[in-house]
Amino acid sequence: MTASEGTYAESRLCSVISKANGEDPVGSATPFDRCLMVEVEAPWEGDVTDSRFFPEGLREVVADARDRGLLDKFTAIMPDSEYSREGHTRFLHFRRPPGPFARYEKDDFLVPDADLVSAVEALFAGPDELARFERYRQQTSRVREIMVCTHGGRDACCGKFGFPFYCTLRQEYAAPGTLRVWRSSHIGGHRFAPTLMDLPEGRYWGHLEPEAVENFVLRGGPASDLTRFYRGWAGLGTKFEQIAEREILAREGWAWTEHPKTGRVLLEDDGRVEVRIEYEAPDGALPGAYEATVEPTGSVSTLESSGTAPLSEVELYGVTRLKRVP
Repeated sequence: MTASEGTYAESRLCSVISKANGEDPVGSATPFDRCLMVEVEAPWEGDVTDSRFFPEGLREVVADARDRGLLDKFTAIMPDSEYSREGHTRFLHFRRPPGPFARYEKDDFLVPDADLVSAVEALFAGPDELARFERYRQQTSRVREIMVCTHGGRDACCGKFGFPFYCTLRQEYAAPGTLRVWRSSHIGGHRFAPTLMDLPEGRYWGHLEPEAVENFVLRGGPASDLTRFYRGWAGLGTKFEQIAEREILAREGWAWTEHPKTGRVLLEDDGRVEVRIEYEAPDGALPGAYEATVEPTGSVSTLESSGTAPLSEVELYGVTRLKRVP
């Protein structure tokens, strides 16, 4: 019996099948320039905007921002007894800065419930409009935000695997003024559950295991030990750039996350892709670049979402050449 046949018979959980069949999560990070996250009380429907407590009027504002190219990604976050305030709603906005970058710029507002929709409208209207809500801005630019998908109403795996992982991070690693851990709605890639976003860096991780938690949070061990859990960096627009960037992270270690960077595809030719990742040094030293060749390495059967759909084949890719260039 093959792995796919065995796991198919035992379970219809997409994450179980994906992991058992050796699907590599790298290259699955959803790129974005601007991302909005808003507190929404449970319960959540499969489409979180259909939820009972989704703020009235917010759906239209989000849709309009998307239509105008001002928003790429929207996610709900669960209010937290420590982070949240009665009668108020928090929203977090992450935006790509101009040029090469290492982390997204963050806006954190905690506004009265009645002002939420107006404040989000002002966010997309521009700085002059947003200035009306400046008194509600929270000074959390240095706070790391880990968003763990626990959206079981969207896919069972995010409840079954995401929620216990969230509990571990929240109870053992969250620290006031340094690290907040949130429950989030769908972020994409539930077949890689437990999956999360690490912000403001914008890194996605998946198929995480308990023994990886300490190194993931504290970064005390080699980054190369965690690359099999790495989905990619949202600052890179293609899966090929994300695949190449993972190899650089493994080579350079955690210090790589501090380098402002940008990427581009140089050439695609019959499955072979040439990628260039340019970076700057945080200390102002000379910039540099890596060039990589990304090629297919095989394929595996996977299940995109838990349920009764048939398995599908996905191609796997690897880096066959990585070279630092002037």
